[in-house]
Amino acid sequence: MSTYTVKFWRLLDRSMLKFSKGWIILRYWPFFKLGPGCELGWGVRVKPFWGLMNKRNTILQVELCGDNRIGEGTIFKGSGKIRIGRRSYCSENCIFGVNEQIEIGEDVMIGPAVSIRDTDHVFSSTGIPMMEQGVDVSPVTIEDDVWIGHGAVILRGVTLGKGSIIAASAVVTKDVSPYSIVGGIPAKIIGSRSYGI
Repeated sequence: MSTYTVKFWRLLDRSMLKFSKGWIILRYWPFFKLGPGCELGWGVRVKPFWGLMNKRNTILQVELCGDNRIGEGTIFKGSGKIRIGRRSYCSENCIFGVNEQIEIGEDVMIGPAVSIRDTDHVFSSTGIPMMEQGVDVSPVTIEDDVWIGHGAVILRGVTLGKGSIIAASAVVTKDVSPYSIVGGIPAKIIGSRSYGI
């Protein structure tokens, strides 16, 4: 393959990428509020919940406050509001499931394949199929300067304190105090940024 052919394909890839990002914004503009300097990766998708899944008749809202990067293949779904503070980013293939609210502070680092959800299915009755029992919803709050490792899962009602670290593949079911390091399933304190590990 000649040098000119390679340059042509690189140029075409760049122009398609720019077109794709523009297409993403045009297609999903009702759901996004974008601050300055925001970047959406290839394949970012929005899946709003309509009908039975959205009994409150609210619309999914994603607010990026500025200088945010959203990694390739990330999915925003639900009928609630997610707000991501300045300079916070997520890597590729993350999932945000929001039917009430997810609040993410500033300077937050979210690794690849992280799942953050403010909703759980109700399963208290064995006489009714779980899919017919509805959902429990509680907001998730992630304070400033938090690092969430690859593949971690953050469940409903959780607050991650300022400066905390969530280890890779951890499943967080309870609040995490500031500057704590947690890991495991379910996540437990394994160290502290204040006192060492």
